[in-house]
Order: sequence, then C-alpha cells, then structure tokens
Amino acid sequence: MRAITLTLIAFICASLAGCASVPSLPELPGLPDGAVGDDPGPFRPRDEYPHAPNVARMIGEEDCRGATLAAISAQMPDYPRRAYQRGRQGWVVIRFDVEPDGGAENVRVARSVPAGVFDSQARRAVREWRFQPLDTQEPLLNCVVMFEFRAGEVRVR
Repeated sequence: MRAITLTLIAFICASLAGCASVPSLPELPGLPDGAVGDDPGPFRPRDEYPHAPNVARMIGEEDCRGATLAAISAQMPDYPRRAYQRGRQGWVVIRFDVEPDGGAENVRVARSVPAGVFDSQARRAVREWRFQPLDTQEPLLNCVVMFEFRAGEVRVR
C-alpha cells in the first residue's frame, strides 16, 4: 500500500512540475487586450431587464431608404465595466446616417433605459461602423439599431 501511495505522490508531483512550463492565459498570443486577466467575474443582475420598445414602430417610411447597406465592419459595443459590476441591464436605440463613402455619421441616442448608462458605448461602436460605399451620392438618413445590454452580454435587436 505504501508503494502505491509513494507512486501516486511522485506522479502528482511530476504532473504539477510539468504545468509550470505552460503559459498562463494572459500570455497566450492572439487574445485582445483586456479579454483575459481582468475578468470581472460572473454577471449578477441586480435589476430586471427593462421592457424594450418595438423598434419597427420607431422607423418611419423614409428612414434609411434609398440604397442597400452591406456592413464591412460593425463591432458590437462593450458592456460598460461599471454597469457589469453593478449588475445593470438595459437597452439603447441609436439613430445614425450613412454617408455615400460608407461611414456612419450623426450618431445619436434616440432612446435608452436606463438613461445614460449604456449610451456612450453604443454611440462609440456605431461611429466606428463602416459599410460598402453606397450606389448613390445621397446619404441614408435615420438608420436605426437597438442594442440590448442583458445578463452581461450585448446583442443587436
């Protein structure tokens, strides 16, 4: 029995010694800054997700009409760290124009709940969006997108 115990201890020590040469997650290549290492932990909601509006009803007949949009780059907004840590949830409706060169301009918050909590991250993300150049010289006006900041994740609705 003692020989089995000593063999088991030797095996565990050898296994643990081999782990010392494996890089920790923050040292792995290809991970974006902040993706690992400053993990805020699991999301713990402290408020209910607020009732979201019917976005289709917010869009007028002339809004974002005249050309087809094809996204080249459309990154999602980050969940604000403070809101995540405080368990906040909400949504933001953004209106924006698309210029003939495909850039997003005149990015503004149409509505948000809770007001001001997620607005800046949503605006910042849409300002960076790029679309294929339009087949017209007229910009597309009043395009609408809604972001849900729910349970620690961001989704487009």
